[in-house]
Amino acid sequence: MPVVTLSLPIYNAERFLAEAVESIKAQTLTDFEVIAVLDGCTDRSEEILRDLVDERFIVEKKERNEGVVAASNFGLFHARGEFFGRTDADDVLDPHKLQKQVAFLNDHPDVDIVGAWFDYIDERGKRIRKAYPFATTHEDLLCSFRRMNSIGGPVALGRSERLRIIGGYSDQLPYAEDLTLWLKCLAGGYRFANLPEVLYHYRLTREQLSDRRNAETNRMTNLAYKQYGPLIWGDDAPDVEFGASIPKRALRKIKRLLGLIK
Repeated sequence: MPVVTLSLPIYNAERFLAEAVESIKAQTLTDFEVIAVLDGCTDRSEEILRDLVDERFIVEKKERNEGVVAASNFGLFHARGEFFGRTDADDVLDPHKLQKQVAFLNDHPDVDIVGAWFDYIDERGKRIRKAYPFATTHEDLLCSFRRMNSIGGPVALGRSERLRIIGGYSDQLPYAEDLTLWLKCLAGGYRFANLPEVLYHYRLTREQLSDRRNAETNRMTNLAYKQYGPLIWGDDAPDVEFGASIPKRALRKIKRLLGLIK
């Protein structure tokens, strides 16, 4: 059995898919499987993927697009690895990501999910935003989650069975699926940690910065806090207007760097 299972949801990702797959194949921990879900693609994603995969990749093809939540859960509930993570088809993994996270989880059996710091790259792969120094210990993360999502969704690696027990990703809040899962885990008593080094490069694209997408993310973030906040913090739960969205000034700066505004 592989040590790690990675879920790789793919929807019309032809521009960046090869770079993402190569960064997975370049991992220093080689004992992994990838469940790659072609989620109703209408571009060249399937052709690109099949040209690059090796025996560690399991390719599932869906005729219609079902969304990242369904694709991620397919990977989770078919995972054979002890540890599970999701990676996005337009991002880039540091070569040591899996090795360092697995070593941490093996050394800290009380931790269920470990993340890491991540920076932001543009569509050309140029870094446009440095990593935010997220909290690293469970106690500090429990505090910081009151203000923001402090574990990057595609950055995290967790214990597969624990993630299955909690029910995996929820399709009720699809624009805040990662935050909803983490809040659900916190409410269930799960413990978190972050590695204080950049192990993931998150790509920002024009679609991700659309006003509609950000509005939906903000709305669903607030709903997730409203649902799970009282279960985690009781009467001291944070105001539901707090969330994981990028502050407006930071968002404008990123859009300017991408040439979307002047």
